[in-house]
Amino acid sequence: MIKLDEIDLKLIYLLRDNSRLSISELAELLGVSRPTVRSRIERLEKEGIIRKYTIKIAPELERAENLVLMIIKTENPEKLEEFNEIIEINKFTSKKYVIKVAVENMEQLRQVIEGAGFEVIDIMPVLEMRERERAIKIRVPFKCDYCGREITEEPIVYKYRNKVYFFCCETCFREFKKTRENLEKIKLSKEQKVKDAHDHQDHSHG
Repeated sequence: MIKLDEIDLKLIYLLRDNSRLSISELAELLGVSRPTVRSRIERLEKEGIIRKYTIKIAPELERAENLVLMIIKTENPEKLEEFNEIIEINKFTSKKYVIKVAVENMEQLRQVIEGAGFEVIDIMPVLEMRERERAIKIRVPFKCDYCGREITEEPIVYKYRNKVYFFCCETCFREFKKTRENLEKIKLSKEQKVKDAHDHQDHSHG
């Protein structure tokens, strides 16, 4: 079993959100060195945790073709792999499959059915498709940056002043922001007092 720690998981979340982040940017957000980030990514790629880097395409471009879901029966499932129009294959019995097909028109769909040689049990057009981000289901010692409790569900990710923080719930997230705002006010107040003192000294000397 692959062993991941908190830095590994935070790195995965950051890359899932934006795979174009540079090594330097990742190192700054995680508060570690660039060689550490580089070696972590290489290990995650080697172990198969990170398999590819992708881009998100605008929905209007994704829907340039018609999507169709079909329940089919086939004796030759390997034949399905030969058609680029078949973009998803799900097996649920020894001979039955649910497949997703992207075609420009019904004639192209007919050609796929005849060419792949499967029996259509049911066919359903996809009227709307909404892709959801899936939570990363890995049990690791991954703690909330506010309360310190172990995070077991999808974390709340927050970037603040070139650092990234992870929280277990909305309450911790709100309390963290409130604490930061109070610290900022105290810091600004101290800076203003120092400035006022300097201005007073300059005025006195003048």
